[in-house]
Amino acid sequence: MSQTRKIHTILIFCILSLAIGTIKLAGQNNSLVLNGAYIKMNNGTYSNPVYLVVNSGQPAAIKRNSGHIISENEGNFVQWNTSDVTTSTDYTIPFGYSNSDYLPVTLHKNSVGSGAGHVDNASPIIISTWGTPSNNISWANSVTSMTGPGGADEFNSVIDRWWQILAGTNVSATFDVTYRGSENTTSSSNGVFNGQQFEISTTQWLSAAGSGTGVTSGTGTVSNINLMAHGINTSSPYVLSSNISPLPIELTSFNGVCNENEIHITWTDASEINVSTIELQKSYDLNSWTTIYSATPSNQNTETNYGFNYKETNNQAVYFRLQTIDIDGKNEISETIYVLPCSAKSEFLVAFSETNTIHVHSHFEHDALVNYSLYDIQGKLVATGKYNALTGDMIFSIPLELISSAIYIFRAESSTTMCNQKLLIKTL
Repeated sequence: MSQTRKIHTILIFCILSLAIGTIKLAGQNNSLVLNGAYIKMNNGTYSNPVYLVVNSGQPAAIKRNSGHIISENEGNFVQWNTSDVTTSTDYTIPFGYSNSDYLPVTLHKNSVGSGAGHVDNASPIIISTWGTPSNNISWANSVTSMTGPGGADEFNSVIDRWWQILAGTNVSATFDVTYRGSENTTSSSNGVFNGQQFEISTTQWLSAAGSGTGVTSGTGTVSNINLMAHGINTSSPYVLSSNISPLPIELTSFNGVCNENEIHITWTDASEINVSTIELQKSYDLNSWTTIYSATPSNQNTETNYGFNYKETNNQAVYFRLQTIDIDGKNEISETIYVLPCSAKSEFLVAFSETNTIHVHSHFEHDALVNYSLYDIQGKLVATGKYNALTGDMIFSIPLELISSAIYIFRAESSTTMCNQKLLIKTL
């Protein structure tokens, strides 16, 4: 078992100093004084952290005139033992990046509990911060998802910096964080930013809180972020998002069934944040989509159920998907499902296209031989072939070469079913 390593900077020493020219780091009268010094923490990991311990509960236990503490790793923590201070108090940890940007974290403690477990040396405030590349990797410990309307890893909507903020379960507080303008590589860089916490137990992003206007130079601050206190052994990672949630809608189920001559579509969201509209869309060919229903989101961090009955007159498979539109106008597309109308056959062939390729979706009760042909709009045969379709669902892809971008007629048939579709095929 690895041992936790702690660097105790405030103990019972009267004077501790490190001088580089006129730069001094001093610990005196139970306080850490920064007069131009840069304390660089190294080698901490989340599983084997390093701590810089401030063993005094008074806000003046850290005094800064210039200089700062460089964490820049999730496992390099400042631990402030807030002792028996139970009044409303502000604590500022003077973090910074390298020897340049000052990136403080200020915690505004509003109240604490009483008796066993209240804020003392056993329930300190523990904080680390670190910058990341523009893809926001590496994620904080226990974070399992960052995919949402900003794209994979949320590089378009999240500041490239993380914070781990841990506190005793009885602490009621908000906090302010500061980031470097160069870490704002979002698509809405001058918009409003909020703080968000990833809830480990539910694997969800909680509601956005706090506010700050985005900057791309110097430093920017987001203030009044809620501290969700969990106890000192629980991970509490935070990011700053561009007025949207990294996970604005978390879809846990999406189904469609035939119900008394109607298609009954249902879906369940585990959480929604800052979502403007949820649109249910249908398609026959996976190319052209039509919105058939718009739902008003609950925008809650609790499970929400939706349902819509749709009467389908076309006797073929129908595809459905959900499009969520957030308050900034960005959108996210869900997985696609298909449903057979009540009057439809149990077997079908449906074709759809992408660049230089035709995909044929089939569903058969038994293995089947499928013959296909592709014609241009004048009826000239362009391509032909056959393949074996397996029992159940299958998608067969047909690569195309040496044809022009245009509308074509695609025909496919087995001994029991067929399709005859117009396809817009685009080529490179």
